[in-house]
Amino acid sequence: MSLPLGLESLPKAEVHVHLTSTMRPATLEELSAREGLNVPTSFNSLQGYLEVIRLAGETLRSPDDYWRLVREYCEDAARQGVRYAELELSTIKRPYDCLAAAIDAASRQRDVEIRFIVSVRRSDPVDNAWAALEQATEAAQAGHVVAVGVSGQEAGFPPEPFAQIFAEAKQRGLRSAPHAGEAAGPESVRGALEALGAERIQHGVRVVEDPAVIRKLLERGVPLAVCLTSNLRLGIVPSLESHPIIQLWEAGVSVSVNTDMPGLLGCDLVGEYRIAGRLLRLDRNGFARLALNSVESSFAPDALKAQLRTAISEWDSKG
Repeated sequence: MSLPLGLESLPKAEVHVHLTSTMRPATLEELSAREGLNVPTSFNSLQGYLEVIRLAGETLRSPDDYWRLVREYCEDAARQGVRYAELELSTIKRPYDCLAAAIDAASRQRDVEIRFIVSVRRSDPVDNAWAALEQATEAAQAGHVVAVGVSGQEAGFPPEPFAQIFAEAKQRGLRSAPHAGEAAGPESVRGALEALGAERIQHGVRVVEDPAVIRKLLERGVPLAVCLTSNLRLGIVPSLESHPIIQLWEAGVSVSVNTDMPGLLGCDLVGEYRIAGRLLRLDRNGFARLALNSVESSFAPDALKAQLRTAISEWDSKG
């Protein structure tokens, strides 16, 4: 099946991308040299990635560093047709002014509207998550942070200990977008749904191992933010041809495709759409549906969602 031209012009949202992992190779090299750090540029497992991202995070020392990352991400994303993005940002080891700098950078963008998800590592003490919630609440009052999440190593770190934090976040008007079902199986997704009130699951691909959990996703209308190249490179799937997105799409689960860590993987969103198009045998209408999933699964303002629905429909009609 030939792919339709103009995927770069298809309006999209990106809802699963980690700010630190967007770092361009040249930027990582520059900041690593400044800090005297040797950050590996290759990895083939989740544990390897977590170590690389830990070291990459150590190169970010000032608000200006965060400002630069947001600016460079927006420049790259705009060329991919991204109109709205939710960037995951961990602020546990950085003062609030770094988050504020990222927010300030986002507010200056014109081509890509940015919101943030404040995410905590599962392996960190739960008290750290309460501190992150306070930071998120302060930023949410200005409308820049829309959700909270958990990420990192799933094995041995189930979602349930974070239940009270996510319940409090909901009371404060924040949405729930935890990672689950990446390295761990469908029980991780079930826990995210039941204990964390997940409104979107970041990854979630291993849910295909339990039809009962798939039914829960469908009943609750909870979408999955899938990252194809990331899943392959981290060893979550043995090949793209065996990726669960095929089963999820056929089952009617709402899935979007995202880059997760474009700078570290050397991938981009149009490339992920092309992979999805090949796996799912999408025509122009299918690509429009995939883009619409990204918008509907986002926590974007209603007015922006309406604009993007219209823009996607107009792109589809030109085929």
